[in-house]
Amino acid sequence: MAVAMPGTVLVGLLATATAGVASDVAIERVSGTGSGILIAYGIVLTFIQVWITREAFGRTGVVATMPVANSLSVYLQGVLIGIGVLLGLVLFILPGLYVFARWYLAGALLVRDGGGRRAAMQRSWDMLAVHWPAALGVGLVLFVLSVAPLAIEFAAPALATEYGFGWLLVTNLVAAIGIVGGYLAAVCLLLNIEQPVSTLQEIFG
Repeated sequence: MAVAMPGTVLVGLLATATAGVASDVAIERVSGTGSGILIAYGIVLTFIQVWITREAFGRTGVVATMPVANSLSVYLQGVLIGIGVLLGLVLFILPGLYVFARWYLAGALLVRDGGGRRAAMQRSWDMLAVHWPAALGVGLVLFVLSVAPLAIEFAAPALATEYGFGWLLVTNLVAAIGIVGGYLAAVCLLLNIEQPVSTLQEIFG
């Protein structure tokens, strides 16, 4: 899909990386936890998510129901999903991963079909009753990619000091690949469940 819409993906990557750099710089310059900055960063990413998801569906001839202006609904849905996954992880790690996998399509379904946050979560839960291992595999790979720079920074903080802004830029670009890749993967998985693979190959070349 990224090959089919390179301009959109490039803009999405740059916008996501820019938001990450701005968030990191702002957190370094303020006192406290920076929770307000992180919330703002999450909202910006959600607008990017809805835009990219709409463009991806549009590439298949599907007109998404949700306009970009309503992106806060997807953000609030993400908060609900995050709470559910966190509770699952607190209880035991495997239930948390299972919940993550079953709700993996919720954002894409909400953008495409509308109908409310909980309804989209229920549709995702139902659709992935059989396909949840695929969602878990793809989702974890891209999630690990998106958080890998943060893990490296914790493990080797001297790198950030040594390379300065260049390190900040590179790490946010790597994270952006995982984040944007996650948006596209959800659309691809949704389409792959609903349509024959041969149809997808015709659409995306």
